[in-house]
Amino acid sequence: MSTNARAAAYVRMSSDHQELSIGLQLSAIQDYADAHGLELVHTYEDAAKSGLQITNRQGMKSLLRDVMDTPRPFDVVLIYDVSRWGRFQDIDAAAYYEYTCRMHGARVVYVKETFGTEHDPMTALLKTVRRAMAAEYARELGVKCRDGQDRAIQLGFQMGHLPPVGFTRVAVDRAGSRRFLGRHQLKASQSERISWVHGPQWEVDLARRIFRDYADAGGSIRGLARRLQRENVLTADGRPFTEISIGSMLRNEAYAGNFVWGRQLSGMKRPASRADGVIEPIIARDLWDEVQRKLHRRQYRRRTREQLIQALREQLAANPTLSQVDLEAIGIAAKKTYSTEFGSLRAALALAGRDLSLVRDHHKKRIEVGRAVGDRVQRDVLALLRRHGIECSPHPRSRILLLSGGLRVRLQLSWPHAAPEGRRWHVLKKTHPRAELVLFAQMDDGPCAYSFSMLTMDDFRRLPPWMPEVPPPLFDAVHSGEDVVARLRSLLTH
Repeated sequence: MSTNARAAAYVRMSSDHQELSIGLQLSAIQDYADAHGLELVHTYEDAAKSGLQITNRQGMKSLLRDVMDTPRPFDVVLIYDVSRWGRFQDIDAAAYYEYTCRMHGARVVYVKETFGTEHDPMTALLKTVRRAMAAEYARELGVKCRDGQDRAIQLGFQMGHLPPVGFTRVAVDRAGSRRFLGRHQLKASQSERISWVHGPQWEVDLARRIFRDYADAGGSIRGLARRLQRENVLTADGRPFTEISIGSMLRNEAYAGNFVWGRQLSGMKRPASRADGVIEPIIARDLWDEVQRKLHRRQYRRRTREQLIQALREQLAANPTLSQVDLEAIGIAAKKTYSTEFGSLRAALALAGRDLSLVRDHHKKRIEVGRAVGDRVQRDVLALLRRHGIECSPHPRSRILLLSGGLRVRLQLSWPHAAPEGRRWHVLKKTHPRAELVLFAQMDDGPCAYSFSMLTMDDFRRLPPWMPEVPPPLFDAVHSGEDVVARLRSLLTH
């Protein structure tokens, strides 16, 4: 090698517990550079990164990008040994990345390997053997680690993720002593194991309630999510419940007393690890089995194209001007289902025989009637507030009531839609025009209001998308003008 040639160091360590530390690698590389007249101009580092693939190794990616730059910032790449370059299961990958460096004029040197730097057949053979040895070491280590993890699971100890609602963690040391851990509290030492026990009683009761409500006739994941959101019930991580989080809960075998760790992915030879009956169950076996059967039925219940069209025909017979919002109120099928099968909901309705011109005329008439009713209700509300000494004026281009002090109240009207369980009102969560309060009016089938609710914008956004005839407590329905004024004054004082 030429004197004063520029060199770059590449160092990698899988974890903080390896003896072959970053510092040890750098020391050996610096000694080699000093002995061979090389100047270290850059160091690329991948700390706590596996050598099985390049995906998460930003240091190695940066090195390869810089190698291909013009002008190239260095002439030699110094590495501790072949295993630091990578323990790729496909040994051709390691050879490919080394060849990429050489092809762009940068020589790769393994400073602690016995073979030299010449590119003769014997050196190539030795490198291939060392790459195979590194790959085999990683494979055997993976097998041993997985066996240890399987053994821990069989003994009832946690691997991986945090426990779901209803469970809490307990650290168990080698002497069998136990201590409770906080949600994100770490173990005191590597020798400790983690087991799951029943958590706070309110969480256990919540988990049982979710399973019971879903198993009941008419129970659904979507309905559960909306109900818990209305009640402001949060997950173990302090987040609102969603359909995804509830679906995961209902399928989590920990509630039935089983540990399952890992997933069966395509191409994997080894399935997920599981141990049955190693946790004290929260859910009784008969309830667990009933919930799983219901989930299975819903997962594989698919209607044919003809069944989907027939369902629309039956609804059109009762309501020839059927709209997407009407379908949502009925709960007949998701818009996405029809879009997937027929390209769009409009196309499916056309196949079912909907008269589009009739729908357009009906929609135009509803807009005209709705506008006229909305104008009248707005005038009546303004007169009501002024009569009670509240200064207000209408916004010139929207249904916004402007109160003194710059407070804005949005008047929002909703007409009823027929549903199997009775009438339902659609709660449209508009963000514009901007307002601090919302006066939501549940209209009857005519020009009068069935009920009102005065809500802050935050409370309004927490309402479910559909309001039944008996609304939830958060809606705080009122049925007289005096109650509307009293509710507004209560909000103004807060």
